[in-house]
Amino acid sequence: MNRLSSGDCVAIAVVPRDRFSTFPRCLEALYANTDLPFRVSIAAGNVDPATKAYLAELRATKPNLTVVLEQRLLSQRDARRIALEQVNERYCVVLENDTIVHQNWLGPLLGCMREEAAAAVMPLVFWYRGIHSAGCAFDQRTENGAVIFRHRILYTELCRKPIDYPESHCILIDRKLLGDIEIFDDVEPFDADLGLTLRRHGLSAFLEPRSVVTYDAPPPWQARDVLPFTFRWDPALWQRRNQQFTQKWGVTYDSSRKRASYHRQQLKLGIARWYPTAATIAASNVGVGSVQRLVTMLMRGRPWGRG
Repeated sequence: MNRLSSGDCVAIAVVPRDRFSTFPRCLEALYANTDLPFRVSIAAGNVDPATKAYLAELRATKPNLTVVLEQRLLSQRDARRIALEQVNERYCVVLENDTIVHQNWLGPLLGCMREEAAAAVMPLVFWYRGIHSAGCAFDQRTENGAVIFRHRILYTELCRKPIDYPESHCILIDRKLLGDIEIFDDVEPFDADLGLTLRRHGLSAFLEPRSVVTYDAPPPWQARDVLPFTFRWDPALWQRRNQQFTQKWGVTYDSSRKRASYHRQQLKLGIARWYPTAATIAASNVGVGSVQRLVTMLMRGRPWGRG
């Protein structure tokens, strides 16, 4: 695979979050709503035949697109690293494939980065409930000799502002400022880890709300999404990565709520999360055996919901 040459453009690394079926909507919006020169680098692993065919067709029609497909499922850290290895541009957006960009999304991010000399900039992120994230913050304090770490998502002060760390859905990074600093480690919470890494090196992150993206509700369930979804929300993997985070930063982190969230996501397959109606919430509260039967049905090729 030839590396893309650098130039006066922005690289956009598109990686899976927890599904493959969201690639088309993400990429269609990206090509329709990006009005500055850009290159796209996609990295994914163990994709289904339909996704592989879609990406191959798109690559044949888009000269500014490169695709790397691995045989194994990729962690988010590995997907980001592989995608970034394909490009040389100074400015690079890391975009998750269930994030929809809107018109005039890229220019404000670049403007903020240059004007503020920021190492990372995130847009205002919406989802079906309204504002999903207007930046993120963390704090550390000492209790009984232990350093307690907490982090949270912000929803107010919709103005350009410094933030402790960006949400992972869409991040513009300045690779010249970052140099050899590794900002995507295989720990959880990895976005908070990014912010702590920036702070350690005296670098800043900003929110630029003039740039807007949407963390999109995916299409109805499809069988091809079961493996990447359960891989992404594996509670045991999360627990191990969280232990690596606490050891790396020497902190104590109350992971009970997040760990419970991972169990809930995996067992319920996100049904109530994406479609929070009374019916779906009730349906998601079935026994584990019923959920296992649902997974088996999906993996036999029967799509969830319509089409």
